[in-house]
Amino acid sequence: MSSFYARTFMYDGIPCEYYNDLRILNFDTSGVSDSDGGSGMTIQQKYIYRRSKPFYYGRTQDISLEFEVTVGSENNISSVDRARIESWLLGRMEYLPFQVQQDDLQNVVFYTLLTKSTNKYIGNLNYGLTLHAQCNAPWGFEYPKTLTKNYSGSAIVNEIFNFNNTSDDSDYNYPAISFTTSGVGSGITITNLQDSSRQFVFSGISSLETMTVDNDRQIISSSTGLLRLSNFNKKFLRLVPGKNTLTIAGGITNFSMTTTFARKVGA
Repeated sequence: MSSFYARTFMYDGIPCEYYNDLRILNFDTSGVSDSDGGSGMTIQQKYIYRRSKPFYYGRTQDISLEFEVTVGSENNISSVDRARIESWLLGRMEYLPFQVQQDDLQNVVFYTLLTKSTNKYIGNLNYGLTLHAQCNAPWGFEYPKTLTKNYSGSAIVNEIFNFNNTSDDSDYNYPAISFTTSGVGSGITITNLQDSSRQFVFSGISSLETMTVDNDRQIISSSTGLLRLSNFNKKFLRLVPGKNTLTIAGGITNFSMTTTFARKVGA
C-alpha cells in the first residue's frame, strides 16, 4: 500500500517509466491509508528521586522520516526486469533524491535510501514491489533557491535587505554563500539584525578572490586555494525562522546565498 496518490516518481533523477513502465500502485480499496507525518523527535529529560516533574534539557530531531511505497507495472515483471529495477532502487551507496509527481509535492524532494523490498504476486506472477524508504531527515526539502546580487565593484557596498526564512524547521537555517572581493576592499561583513546583530566577517582577503562558505557543514573554500579560517571571525551565517534583516558591507563585486528549506509534508 502506498500513501501517495500520484502514479509516477523519479529516483536519482531517473523517471520510473524508464523501467518497464513502472508506476506507483495502491492495493488498498478502503480509500483510507496511513502515512508517516515526519518531524519525529526525541525528548531529552531526566527524572530524579522524589521528583514527579523531569528536568527538561531540550529535544533532538533525530528520528528520520520513513515510508513505504508500492511500485509495479500493468504487465508481469520478468526476473530480468526485476533485477534491473532492484539494481536501480536498492543497495545504493548514499541518500538519493526521491520525488513524487504529485500536486502538493511538486517542489519537494525526499533524500532516501530504499532499504528493502517485498515482491507482490498475483496468480504466481510478479506485478509489483513494496519498498521501504528511510530519509536523511525527519522531513522532505524544497529544491535549493539562490539569491544573487551584483555590484559595480567601484565602491564599498553597504546594503540592507529582508529575507524570509519559511523553512518548517523551527531551528536556525544555515545557507551556503559566496562572494568575490573587488579592488576597493578586502573583506565582507554580514549582520543579521534579527539574530541579536550577529556578524559574519571575513577580512584581509585578496582582490578578486572568490570565497565559498557552506555554513551548515562549516566548510570554507577560496578560489586561491589558500586556507582562510584565520581571516574569518568563526561566526557562521544563520537565519532565524521568519523575517531576517541582513546588512552587507564590504568591497565585493557579487554575493549569492543559497537556501534549502525543510518541508513537513510527511509521505
